[in-house]
Amino acid sequence: MEKNRPPFWLIPNLLSVDAPLVALAWMWMLAKALRVEYIPSTSWWVLPAAIWCVYVLDRLIDSWTHTDVRDISPRHRWHWKWRWPLLGATVIVSATCLYQAMYVLPRSVFSAGVVLMVLCGIYFLLAWFRSREVPYIKNFLAGMIFAMGVGIPVNAANASLLVTDLKDVIYALQHTGLLDALWNFGLMVLRTLVVIFYHCREVWVFGALCMMNITAIDLWERADQAETEEAAYSHEATLTLGLIVLAGGSLVFAAMYADQYSKPFFYSVMVSAAALQLVNHYRTRFSLNAQRVLADVALIVPLPIFLVA
Repeated sequence: MEKNRPPFWLIPNLLSVDAPLVALAWMWMLAKALRVEYIPSTSWWVLPAAIWCVYVLDRLIDSWTHTDVRDISPRHRWHWKWRWPLLGATVIVSATCLYQAMYVLPRSVFSAGVVLMVLCGIYFLLAWFRSREVPYIKNFLAGMIFAMGVGIPVNAANASLLVTDLKDVIYALQHTGLLDALWNFGLMVLRTLVVIFYHCREVWVFGALCMMNITAIDLWERADQAETEEAAYSHEATLTLGLIVLAGGSLVFAAMYADQYSKPFFYSVMVSAAALQLVNHYRTRFSLNAQRVLADVALIVPLPIFLVA
């Protein structure tokens, strides 16, 4: 019986609480970088709860549509074993988050959350069609969705999300017709994306880091399954190149565009990229499960930078 128990360090990954913890850490760092003094306390638990729901659904869909995943991934196997309790918990948590977003949090958060839900729908559609190749497009979308979720409460707290509101969509639907409502919804989506990503470069740089984190795990899995050392090295080299570009870009932003408050944020991205590369370089010393955990640990390594900055 003892041999069947997972190691304690794998439990957060099995329970899908690793990603919510990472989100909380980076939301705090983003708030520091943007000089946001106050974020509603509700946001501090609605965000991780919503992320937990998305991760649970993602793993359940993977386990349902691709049964081979259950054989190689303990987290998918665990989720499939406990699928009915997890589905019930997901429904309850999702309903609670929706209520809080609609009636407690600022209206702009709910409007931006609707945009995020649309992007999540696109992600799940892509996830339905699993490919043997590394799904870079899906990983890019997942990374940006994660970063956007982190950025919404912070941007709402400094009022930059006030340009996005569902009221124009609802008014058009009630008075001028479906086409006008769809047009207004498209404008709302565009404005939300512009505010989150264009006016806040910290968010999309963090999104790129999240993409590299997700892609790292995919590449490591394929490197382990590679039939030749050359193929395994190719996967590792691909990840190394991406991390170098990310770290270099973060350095450029920190040196040329960031103020004294946001510099630590870009330095944090650099540190996380370097930590991911360390895991990539020495990954053969660890099991695949340990690599997954270390990939998440790499994202919270920079926390002390903000504690001393």
